[in-house]
Amino acid sequence: MRAIRFELRGETAFFKKPDVNSYAYFTYSHIHKIALFGLLGAIIGLGGYAQQYEKNNASSASKKSSGPSLAIYPEFYEVLRYAWVSIVPHGDRGYFAKKIQIFNNTVGYASNEEGGVLNVREQWLEHPHWTIYIADHNGLPPGLFDKLADYLLHSKAEYMPYLGKNDHPASITRTAVINLDKPQDKPQFIDSLRAGHIASETYGEIKNRQMQSYFKEYLPVALNEVNNGYILEQLVFTNHEIDPDSLLDRDKERLFLDGERVLYFI
Repeated sequence: MRAIRFELRGETAFFKKPDVNSYAYFTYSHIHKIALFGLLGAIIGLGGYAQQYEKNNASSASKKSSGPSLAIYPEFYEVLRYAWVSIVPHGDRGYFAKKIQIFNNTVGYASNEEGGVLNVREQWLEHPHWTIYIADHNGLPPGLFDKLADYLLHSKAEYMPYLGKNDHPASITRTAVINLDKPQDKPQFIDSLRAGHIASETYGEIKNRQMQSYFKEYLPVALNEVNNGYILEQLVFTNHEIDPDSLLDRDKERLFLDGERVLYFI
C-alpha cells in the first residue's frame, strides 16, 4: 500500500479539550485524528467550521426549496472522514512536556464593566514531534491522495497549517511517498498510536530493553452529526509487547510495516 509520510513538529501545540475550562483550557497529549484532518484540509484549501457556519446561515435564511442544504460536517471532515492515518509520537517515551501559559484577552467582549481584562490559561505541549502516515486507501475520494502528495512534497498550502490553534505554526518536513508492506507474522510490538483494546502481554518483553512506557488517553477519532462534538476512542502508545490474541480482524487489516516500524492506522 502507498502512503505519504512526513515529520510534523512545532515549538508548541494546543489541542483543546472541550470538557474542562473552569480554571484553564487543557490540551490532549497528542495531535488527534480530527486536528490532523483539519491541518490537511487547510493545506489543500478545504473549508472548516467557519465556512460550515456561513453555509448553514445562508441555508436557514433561504425561503426557497431549492436553497442550499445544511452542511452536517465541516468540509475538511466530510472529505477526509474515512481516511486512514497513523501517528508515531516521538519525545521522551512518547510524552511531551506540558506547561500552563497565562496571557490577557483584551478584546471588548472579554472585559468586564470595570475595565478589567480576562486572564486566559492554556496548557501547551512543548516541542511536539510526530511522524505522520496517510494511507492511499479507498477511504479517500479519487485523486485526493495524489493532491495531498503534491501539496506536501512541494511545500504548498492554501491556508497556513497549525497545531490546534493559529498561535502554533506547524513545521512539515521530510515528506515522501512510500510503499508499506503487510506483516508476514503477527507483530510483537506496535510503534504508533493504536486502539486501546489491543492488550499488552502481562509478562511480555519491552522493546529494545528500553525503560518501559505506557501512554493511554481517550482521543477524538470522529465527529457526531448533532453538534459536531468529538467521538472519543481510547488509544495507546507503548513499548510493551502486545498480546496477539487481542488483535481483531479489523486490527490486522490496519497493520503495516515501514521497514522495521509497525504501524497501526486509525
